[in-house]
Amino acid sequence: MTGACQIPERDAESSAQASHSETPGKPLVALWSAPLLDRRAVRVGLWIVLAALCLVRAYTGLSGVQVCSHDAFGALDGAWRVLHGQKPHAGFYTPLGPLIYLLTALGLVISRGGAEGFGYSQAIAGMLLAFWTFALARRRLGHLAAILMCLAVVLLAVNPTSVGEPPTNTSCMAYNRYGYALLALLILESLDPADGPDRKTRCSELWFGASTGAALALLLFLKISYFLGGGALLLALFPCRRQTRDRWIGLFSGFACIFLVFWAYLDFRLLPMWTDLRMVSGAKSPRMSWFIVENLYLTVIFYFGYLLAACLYLSKAGARSSLRMARIAAPAICVAGIFLLTTNFQFYDLPLNALMIVLVLERICRHPAVPGMRPWKPAGLLLCGGFFVAGSLIYGALGLGFAVYGKQTWAREEHSAFQTPSLAGFQSFEKDYVDLVNDGLALVSQHRRVDDTIMSLDFSNPFSYGLGMRPAPGGSTVLDYPGNFSDAHHPAPERLFGQASLVIVPVKPTQIALTASVPRVYGPYLAGHFSLVAHSQGWRLYRHNPEPVADHAF
Repeated sequence: MTGACQIPERDAESSAQASHSETPGKPLVALWSAPLLDRRAVRVGLWIVLAALCLVRAYTGLSGVQVCSHDAFGALDGAWRVLHGQKPHAGFYTPLGPLIYLLTALGLVISRGGAEGFGYSQAIAGMLLAFWTFALARRRLGHLAAILMCLAVVLLAVNPTSVGEPPTNTSCMAYNRYGYALLALLILESLDPADGPDRKTRCSELWFGASTGAALALLLFLKISYFLGGGALLLALFPCRRQTRDRWIGLFSGFACIFLVFWAYLDFRLLPMWTDLRMVSGAKSPRMSWFIVENLYLTVIFYFGYLLAACLYLSKAGARSSLRMARIAAPAICVAGIFLLTTNFQFYDLPLNALMIVLVLERICRHPAVPGMRPWKPAGLLLCGGFFVAGSLIYGALGLGFAVYGKQTWAREEHSAFQTPSLAGFQSFEKDYVDLVNDGLALVSQHRRVDDTIMSLDFSNPFSYGLGMRPAPGGSTVLDYPGNFSDAHHPAPERLFGQASLVIVPVKPTQIALTASVPRVYGPYLAGHFSLVAHSQGWRLYRHNPEPVADHAF
């Protein structure tokens, strides 16, 4: 099956490049066109760099965190539940899919239960994405473009800051980064058919189509907004390349294989997942605020200004397939990035735009000279686009650099630390939050019984994992108002409190919006089924009553 929009074979563009290969000296064009990956030293050097980036992320772990330390406990609590046999959605309420919890659980296994396993899991994910990206890019892009794509995807995945945050603000919200990295793989396969003599073979189209299907299925079980954005992108990019039946067979096969694995893991029950996602969609709607326009307009203006210049060049070069790709893919990728920004706790940055510019640079390099056009113009386009891409790479590398600096600085200075063995590898500069958690850990330790389970009515629950307590069935990995619950859409109290024998409530919640919303939504149930047994400066501890009493004010 071939798509309605027929795109000329790459050989036509390659011949155009060859016909102008004698054009005098353009070092930038020569660099972009050089067969770098044919040299063993370059290939080895690339893998050393990619592995080093991932090892740095493993080294930093959860040390020297600057902001949003409470986010880490959402993933750690979910992973702790998974390691005790609970299944996401069926065993506990979560706005995310099982992928992030399984990855974090793998890191905890490697770290023997230490919180530094969070960093290990991100490093493992980064290395797997490196292999995946190289397998795709090596067959589709020029050598330098393939190198840049590998570096961009790995840095996007392992950067220990939240997307859109300055590189100094090291944190621990990895799932958004995984989402963007998987979308990058989908975009790469959707825009360029495989290169080489076997590009038309059934095997090539099947395998690379399966790559996109697998990426889309992983997005479904990571975070629903990335799945929706990826599905929309897949359809929008349909005219950008030659479509074959084998590619779509591979796509559906790859999606089905990953889907079946997760479906089996969830005991072939998708209704709990559907119920959670409906609740999240009801509680949280995409936000479009003026600050998004204010933070993005300069980046978007430069992005489209550069792509307009690139399209004019490609038009004069007669590169119809490349021109079609740029015209369709550039706005689609930018719109998808803005959509994802509105559904995340993210204030700026469109990381997919830099990846799009790498693909445009690759197309420009297939036409290093155009009759009647001055030879400096393609070099100028390569230079401007290269600065844009370099800025994105430097941004990611700085995030890792500041994480290393934060780890070393924390070790030299006097700071409080989380006071349990499992949290020894979690070192945060947010001293007030560390003191709050330590206060709660001490309170629970004084009053817990051997068989107790605990839930928290704060943003996240550090106590089950931090104290090595068996996690109670039910509950939620995070309480985010109105992110995953609201007055109209929230888990029933029976499900949220689950089988917890203890409930701990902060005097001053980590998230300000919880101050009024939790007492309003869950206060009556807490007052009717639990009794206050102890309190500290920052927390109140409740124990489940043998028999419920009449509801009264919280």
